[in-house]
Amino acid sequence: MKRFLSFFLLVLFLGFLLFFPGQSLVYAKNGLLLWFYTLLPSLLPFMILSGLLLELNLLEKILAPLKCFWQAAFGLSCQGAYALLLGVFCGYPMGAKITGDLYRSGQISRQEALYLLTFVNHPGPSFLSAYLCVGLFHMPRLIFPVYGILYASSFGTSLIFRFLLSHKRSSRLLAASLSQAEEKAPRSPAFGESLDASILNSFESIARLGGYIILFSILQGMCSLLLSPFPAVHRIFAGLLEITTGLSFLLQGTEPSLALLPAALAFTSFGGLCVAAQTRSMLLGTSLPLKPYLEGKAVSALLTLGLSYLFFVVIKIV
Repeated sequence: MKRFLSFFLLVLFLGFLLFFPGQSLVYAKNGLLLWFYTLLPSLLPFMILSGLLLELNLLEKILAPLKCFWQAAFGLSCQGAYALLLGVFCGYPMGAKITGDLYRSGQISRQEALYLLTFVNHPGPSFLSAYLCVGLFHMPRLIFPVYGILYASSFGTSLIFRFLLSHKRSSRLLAASLSQAEEKAPRSPAFGESLDASILNSFESIARLGGYIILFSILQGMCSLLLSPFPAVHRIFAGLLEITTGLSFLLQGTEPSLALLPAALAFTSFGGLCVAAQTRSMLLGTSLPLKPYLEGKAVSALLTLGLSYLFFVVIKIV
């Protein structure tokens, strides 16, 4: 059944490319421009810098002063905290990429990597403020409440999965295992060698992200054509597929209002299937499954939906 469904979707996708070349070209171009003008300049420098820090084994030295805080608040090592920080400040799918890199290099355990995947990916602050709050809803006053709700939902998700994965108990063993790994680890390579490796790895990763964005942009166009007679279904499916265009479809033909904000934030928290595919790509070469990520994003989306409905629709804090 799974193979048949994959074959059917592939044929449908190919048919759209063959019979609607004009629309396909437009959507592919939109995806390429989104990648070139947004992801490439915003993510690539952080990818190179992060790769360099990993290659030179500098993470623990930088984050060690707050080691007790990371352990108490999130149950994370210093290395895991770095993945969380970049996931928050750099946006999708940077948190998953750093988690995969840390796990490949043996700097975090499998248990910590699985735990991180449930909440480490976040929408970037610039996406939330510039695109969502100002660009779509035209309400700058929403920026800080939106930050608070999304990050509170993410923290709530971390608490839930920390309990479910019994992470608190395993994290006590983490420090010992990491110290043993450090004793066996080879010396850090030369700076130039590390920089070259970081640049090559980062360009490979950003190129894969570009491919996924272009494919999902075309897929979004195909869904627009097929689901245009069903606008409600189309809006839901567009939001689940890819958040940037999905959010614009959600507000298409309507006046932006706080009543639509809970749905918009829930889609944003989930990230869409496009980000899930990008996350899977970032985990290639590891044995880490995508399931914890999907479970974490589903829980986070539900928490976001509930909190945003409470604060924006019921209490009306803005």
